[in-house]
Amino acid sequence: MNKILLAFLLLLGVSSCRSSKLSAPIFTKAPKPQVLINSVKNAQFDAELFSCKISGKYKGENQTFSFKGSLKIQKDSLIWISISPGLGLELGRFLFDEDSLYFMNRFDKTYFKSSYSDLSEKTQSPLSFSRIQALLLGNSMSKFEERKYHSEIENQAFTISSLSEKQLKKISRSRRKPDETYFTATVDPYTYRITSQGLSNLKLNRSLSIFYEDFEIHDTHNFAESIDFRILANASLSLNLAYSKINLTKKLKFPFKVPKSYEVIY
Repeated sequence: MNKILLAFLLLLGVSSCRSSKLSAPIFTKAPKPQVLINSVKNAQFDAELFSCKISGKYKGENQTFSFKGSLKIQKDSLIWISISPGLGLELGRFLFDEDSLYFMNRFDKTYFKSSYSDLSEKTQSPLSFSRIQALLLGNSMSKFEERKYHSEIENQAFTISSLSEKQLKKISRSRRKPDETYFTATVDPYTYRITSQGLSNLKLNRSLSIFYEDFEIHDTHNFAESIDFRILANASLSLNLAYSKINLTKKLKFPFKVPKSYEVIY
């Protein structure tokens, strides 16, 4: 179960309305960083309510399993996830609010609660509610106001990064690498939706990469129905999620009542 918790804490096949490949424009350079950032912000998924069914597959060094479940999000407030290995038996339930993460293990009858700051320190990863919400919805994990960014073009897609290619090469060659996390994203030049994004720390040799595919329109929102998470740290982990039965108007409840008999774990 700890594997499941770790997996949740943590290309380019975009469908769009194009009349033909021959009429598609050829891009020779990327927009300036701030122009690209503004376009990405304008194109982000911004529904107040979101719910769907999920199916997924987790793969670690010593364990692989598939699961199904449900995901509910109330914008900037709550994220609720229930997962099951099948047969209608709930395996665990997650609740994220603006301050903390809660996890209830139905099989082991245990309960876990932690602030994002404590989790960030334990996992050596920058965790927050906004970052988790963004990666689940295909929005940028970076708020863009924190530092200078750089834009490039690669294989007819735009990229935006907190390090330029020149800076990255210099750090890679250096023996003393800075202990900082840098952000990079690939952006579809037609829809300005993010098709991949990642966080990397070269000193710790840790990275989180996320790939978005199977985009469909949901109430004017261009949304990826398949997400591939890849975590590289001391061990390599991957998590594949597929969304179905997406609803943006249904009123949501977020049940999370922990039985008194459950053991609290830290």
